[in-house]
Amino acid sequence: MSISNQVTTLLNGSIYAFKEILPNLVDVKQPSTFTDHHIFLSYSVLVGMVGDFKGRIILDADQPFFEKLCQTLYGFQLEGDLLESFVGEFGNMVAGKLCSYSSEQQIHLDITPPTVMIGQTQIPNSPPTFSLPITINEVGSLNVLLTIEN
Repeated sequence: MSISNQVTTLLNGSIYAFKEILPNLVDVKQPSTFTDHHIFLSYSVLVGMVGDFKGRIILDADQPFFEKLCQTLYGFQLEGDLLESFVGEFGNMVAGKLCSYSSEQQIHLDITPPTVMIGQTQIPNSPPTFSLPITINEVGSLNVLLTIEN
């Protein structure tokens, strides 16, 4: 499968995942190519993908976004270590649904355990990386970064 088909599947799978987890609350913006050599994050979760190809998905927002997201999903807010755990689990939910979608498209992927990054974090970037801005009604906006590593 060509890299453009892989990217299309990952982008469509990410959109599918958010719409499955948060029906009627998701507004997806136009994806773009992210070309910077470093990714600067504020409050995020990274989940690796391995299988037919290697990649990663990063969900980046800020702490109040994840607090409101927890409130929207479960009816209560978390803080501290419990919020960090929620952020990791939310990353697992999105990446898991993305992998299920990919499997239906004949791309077989598994996910690695999530890595939650709190505070200003900088990680190296090796393109191609794609940015998918998503707004969740009454919660806020986050950025989904998808990278395919060849």
